[in-house]
Amino acid sequence: MVFLRYIYPLLCISILLLTGCDTHREYEIAYTPIAPLGGQYRIYIYDQAGNEMVKDYCYIANTSDYDTDLCWLRIGEYNANPEEAWAIYGKISCDVNKLLFYGADIENLAGNLISSDETFTLTNGQLILAGFMAPSNTITDKISFTFINSRFPGEIYTAEGYRYTGWSGD
Repeated sequence: MVFLRYIYPLLCISILLLTGCDTHREYEIAYTPIAPLGGQYRIYIYDQAGNEMVKDYCYIANTSDYDTDLCWLRIGEYNANPEEAWAIYGKISCDVNKLLFYGADIENLAGNLISSDETFTLTNGQLILAGFMAPSNTITDKISFTFINSRFPGEIYTAEGYRYTGWSGD
């Protein structure tokens, strides 16, 4: 009798534990069509003489149509001063397989504009996966490109940087 007194609760608990486990299926991660280009980058912008002009963030994002060959590129905040040479924001072309991005005479919407007569041209846009050692000693992706802003004719700017990691120091 004493034996049943202990075995019955143990048996009930065992049954509850074994049947209470619910296995969940593995969900597939849905990436945007421009992955791995998309993301936030910490960049340094240099003028033609190689002088550092600004340290800022660059954002590459998919379009609302989920295009596979177009993406948004923005340097700075949405309300960035459009009078700054580095302030560019527009829809550019991209080649996800080759990790390249580019565009000529792109409407510059910097300053959160709806439309603009100003343009920019972006060339040599490239992403190198695991190609940069961030200040936090984290290996991350390297980004680089050159651009011309129509507000400053003849001036060529170079941007270089890395994918923002969120670690202290980056």
